[in-house]
Amino acid sequence: MNILLYDFLNSYIQYDLVYYLQKAGHKCNNVLYREGIDKYEDEAFTARMEKDLSEGSYDLVLTTNFWPVVSKVCKSHDLRYVSWFFDSPPNLPTTECMDYSCNEIFFFARVDYETYKAMGLTNVHYLPLAVNVERLNGVRTDYCKYESEISFVGRLYESMLPSLTSHMDEYQRGYIDGVVNVQTQLYGGYIIDDAITEEFTDSVRKRYRSLSEKAIQVTKKELAWAVASYVTHLERMTLLSVLSQRHQFKLYTYDLSDKEKELLPKVEFMGSVNYLDEMPQVFRASKINLCPVLKANRSGIPLRALDIMGCGGFLLSSYQSELYEYFLDGQECVMYTSLEDAVAKTEFYLQHDDLRKAIAAAGTARIEEAFRYEDRIEELLK
Repeated sequence: MNILLYDFLNSYIQYDLVYYLQKAGHKCNNVLYREGIDKYEDEAFTARMEKDLSEGSYDLVLTTNFWPVVSKVCKSHDLRYVSWFFDSPPNLPTTECMDYSCNEIFFFARVDYETYKAMGLTNVHYLPLAVNVERLNGVRTDYCKYESEISFVGRLYESMLPSLTSHMDEYQRGYIDGVVNVQTQLYGGYIIDDAITEEFTDSVRKRYRSLSEKAIQVTKKELAWAVASYVTHLERMTLLSVLSQRHQFKLYTYDLSDKEKELLPKVEFMGSVNYLDEMPQVFRASKINLCPVLKANRSGIPLRALDIMGCGGFLLSSYQSELYEYFLDGQECVMYTSLEDAVAKTEFYLQHDDLRKAIAAAGTARIEEAFRYEDRIEELLK
């Protein structure tokens, strides 16, 4: 097939996706669109896509994540549009355009798939992410540069919640604190979407309007995201603080505030690493790769967790239902169900090298068996 792909966000999976599509014999025109884009209405992008379609004959358009503006053009050309989410939850305020008959939409997180299916969409599917083990095996590791007892690659998710709650009344702040406290201690369950109701959000908007006519009018989805990102921030900051007091801890991130640096004096800040060449070296050279999953991702296996195991790295992840479903906990990876559990398991596996290495090897074997790009692409295109 002739496939037109758009890469709007420097998608982590784009390189491997194109590689395996071409390996399967498909012709790919991979367009890196870096102009900035409105998901729903964008005249500049629409003109660009119309031009691309006029200059070639395509059987399919494919993107990572779903882009309504792409779907609109595909609908007008009666052209099949396949999208595969690697983000959870989807950053879409509505289901506009998702029901078009040209779409086939794949979610890597089962909860997201079930949510949209329950809305009546019949063109949605569940498809976990994949790993290019072939590429990872070809990356040579500089152990002198990347070796560490514990590493974490990712953001700390500094949240807007403190700013939002500073303008709430006493009851509203107390309610938010209660939701945060419960969710912080809850692994394998997600209460935020149910706890942050439309009624509560409306009371917050009324409070803001009473203070200023120009006050922000936060939506339920925005407030729930602020709570989820704040809980994620608390978990990551606590783990980094406690574990770095006891062990060498390297943090790889591009987004770090001065306040966070002050609160984590023992953490070695290593800057960011690129996905294709440097990140695999971190995963392979670290004794323990920490992976506290974003709280708003209610079930899906994050790409980072799969990549860690695909590199032959040892994965220590917060409990995630689909990770537990696909991998044997304690045999192919290790999951924790509380902050105390994370600390205890870190201590244990740092003291048991042979067991840690055996688990890492078993995780890689499972990746090679069940998370192949060849199988995922067959599912995407069938």
